[in-house]
Amino acid sequence: MGLLGRSLAAGLVALAGCYSPAVLDCTVSCGSPHDCVSGQICGADGLCAAPEVAGRCGGLRDAGLPHDAAGSDGSAIVILHVQVTGKGSVFVEGRGTCSSIDSQRGDCIFGIPLAVAQAVQALAIEPDQAFTSWTSVTCNGPDARCTFIPVAATVITAKFEHNKADSEAADRPQTPARSAHVPPRHVRATTPVDARNQP
Repeated sequence: MGLLGRSLAAGLVALAGCYSPAVLDCTVSCGSPHDCVSGQICGADGLCAAPEVAGRCGGLRDAGLPHDAAGSDGSAIVILHVQVTGKGSVFVEGRGTCSSIDSQRGDCIFGIPLAVAQAVQALAIEPDQAFTSWTSVTCNGPDARCTFIPVAATVITAKFEHNKADSEAADRPQTPARSAHVPPRHVRATTPVDARNQP
């Protein structure tokens, strides 16, 4: 292909990128903010991505996903950014688990198919920690299971807190059991009245 053919092909690719309803994160190289489509920024890694993912596209490589990831059926792959606050984990069905005690420290990236229903489950990993709620736009509320259909890069956040019921029971002072021969403190012990001292 000659210089004119390559220029025409590059122009068509650029034009198609301008009209694409959803340019996948971490698929377009950039050197300045002007190289990315609306809704994406140029990350420190030199790839265009949503602000919450920009500069972290290497996480896709760590997860075994190429930058131009596509499903085995050719479907587009988008980024699912999982965040865990507190001590807990999130199981992403068919993908894996993001845990606050693993090397990612509860900040994980998964590649998921675009426009395909996904399910995630929040799981406590410590007996004194409890899942309290999802605190993100996509997953929100107290139900530990969340299902959604990603239409773009998606961020979900699961919040875990110290289980208040367990901590209140542990903080409550324990009163020792009284034996039958020890009178309660509010009752004064008396001695038998000496008959000689009575009037």
